[in-house]
Amino acid sequence: MSTITFRVTDEEKHFIQSMAELNGLSLSELARKKLLESLEDQIDITLYNEAMKAHKLNDESISHQDMLKELGL
Repeated sequence: MSTITFRVTDEEKHFIQSMAELNGLSLSELARKKLLESLEDQIDITLYNEAMKAHKLNDESISHQDMLKELGL
């Protein structure tokens, strides 16, 4: 397993340690978990934005009423 080090102020360290305790995690576990969650969220948002852009270029959606007509309902 690798180690990554980053600098924080004393106040930030105290805050992070308090949040780790609140969540029942070690400081390392909390930092790893939250960093990875944040980066995964960033990927999700990027993929969503790309999908929406592609959808807008070739929008084949229809209204609810038109769908009911098409289905004979």
